[in-house]
Amino acid sequence: MVASVTAVLRRFKTEWVTQLQPEAIIGACEEAGYTSWRDRVLTPVTTVQLCLLQILHGNTACSHLPHLSGLRFTAAAYCQARARLPVRLFDLLLERFGRAVQRSALDEGRWHGHRTVLVDGSGGSMPDTPALQDAFGQSTEQRPGCGFPVAHLLGLFHAGTGVLLKLVVAPLLTHDLAQVQQVHPLLTPGDVLVADRGLCSYAHLALLVQAGGHAVLRVGRAKWWISHRVGPLSSRACGARQPSKACHGPAGSQRSASMTNSSPG
Repeated sequence: MVASVTAVLRRFKTEWVTQLQPEAIIGACEEAGYTSWRDRVLTPVTTVQLCLLQILHGNTACSHLPHLSGLRFTAAAYCQARARLPVRLFDLLLERFGRAVQRSALDEGRWHGHRTVLVDGSGGSMPDTPALQDAFGQSTEQRPGCGFPVAHLLGLFHAGTGVLLKLVVAPLLTHDLAQVQQVHPLLTPGDVLVADRGLCSYAHLALLVQAGGHAVLRVGRAKWWISHRVGPLSSRACGARQPSKACHGPAGSQRSASMTNSSPG
C-alpha cells in the first residue's frame, strides 16, 4: 500500500534525526571541502538535521526549533551555524538522496522502458539584503527599494517518484535554456526528458541526442512542428504524425516536438 503524503510527513516529523544519517552528512561535508569545525551543539550534522526539521514544520521560526528538537541553543546561534554551511553541501545531499531513491524505485514512471524526467523553471523570493539584491536582482515591474530579490530556479524531477534530482539557482533575469545544461550530467542514455516550450531549441535537442537521450518538448509559436525519428522509438510510440496544415496553423494551436536517436533501448 502506498503511503499518503500526510502519513509520510507525520513519520518524518517524528523520525527527523534518522532521515539524514550523520555519515552521509559528514561525507558530503568532506566532498564540499568543509572539513574543520568546533565540537559544539550545532555541528554540521545537527544543523543540517535541524534544517530538515524546520522545513518539515512549514519553515517554522528559528526560535521554535529548540522546542521541537529538545536541544538547547538560541535562534541566533542556529542562524550562524546554518550560514557556515557551504551551499555545495546541500547540492551533494540532494544528488545523493536522488540516486538512493531511484535505486529503490528503478522501474517507477518508465515510458516504453525509458526513464522519464521532467524539467521546469520557477522562482523564489528571499530576504531583502544588498548582497542578495546584487546577486539575484528583482522584478523590473517593481521600483528600486520596494521589492524583494528573486532567484530563478530550474528543477529536474524524476517522473516516477516526483523526487527533485537537481536544482539550479540563478539570477532572476535568466532564461531556462541558459541553465539547462547543468542538469544534463544527471541524465543517462535512453532517458526521456519532458519540458515546455521554453526549452525547445535545436541546440538543446542536439545536445540531448548527442548524449544518447530523447526529448518530448512543446514547440514555441515561432517554430515549426517537428517529428524526427531515427531508431527504435517509432513514430506511433511517440505519438508523432506527418506534418499537415493543422500542424502549421495559427499561433496558439497545439503543437509538439519529439526527437529520438538511434541508441538502443
